[in-house]
Amino acid sequence: MSSPPYGSSAQPRWKTIVETLHREILEGEFDAEGRLPADTKVAERFGVSRMTSRKALATLQNRGLIRIEHGRGAFIETDVLEYRLASRVTFPQNVRANNQLPSRKLIHADNRPADAWICSCLDLAPGATVLTVQLIAASNGRPVAFSTNFLELPTFSGFVEAMGPEADVEIALEKFGFATLWPGTAKVIARMPSQEEAKLLDQSLSRPIVEKKAFDVDENGRPVWCHVTCYAADRIQFVFDGATQRGNGA
Repeated sequence: MSSPPYGSSAQPRWKTIVETLHREILEGEFDAEGRLPADTKVAERFGVSRMTSRKALATLQNRGLIRIEHGRGAFIETDVLEYRLASRVTFPQNVRANNQLPSRKLIHADNRPADAWICSCLDLAPGATVLTVQLIAASNGRPVAFSTNFLELPTFSGFVEAMGPEADVEIALEKFGFATLWPGTAKVIARMPSQEEAKLLDQSLSRPIVEKKAFDVDENGRPVWCHVTCYAADRIQFVFDGATQRGNGA
């Protein structure tokens, strides 16, 4: 059955736009980059207000059909990233295995008192100070994970500088003598994002995230660091296996 005319009163206009764009996405009618027309162009095409066109695009995003990147526009969602969560594989290795380009960006770093969970993970005395490093990890420039990492001080003083401008965690760990890490206990839950998390992951507040709380150990089983990583759930497909390669948090 064909969609109602744009001016039909059978249903709200934004729903008609959603149905039309959804059909065109499935039929591959957009460019190779998967970019949709700007909301102003959508409004002009369907003879509606910009607010109506934005509502339609937001609906498509909430359904996981497109992603809206601030300052760039709307893009068709591509295949999800296959991510080996439980094995000892680094974030860059995971992304490259999907034929994509990994990158990280430093969001914030400071020293703060460790809470009970951090002290338990890192075997620290209550009230110990830790280095806190927050990173955004991206695949082909698209955010897929936001992590808050905790490292003991003064052992890891200078860690941020060691990462360099590319926020290369693996290089920094090697400089501190930890070329190989093994995953310790990890707890994984699904939940809705906070406003800050949604903004950093460039996603809607109505889309869930997967939170992983974990720590990694050295070859002698001693804890090295712990981290809380939030993944954009609809951009990641987790794979659990017994691989034996090195693994670090995002």
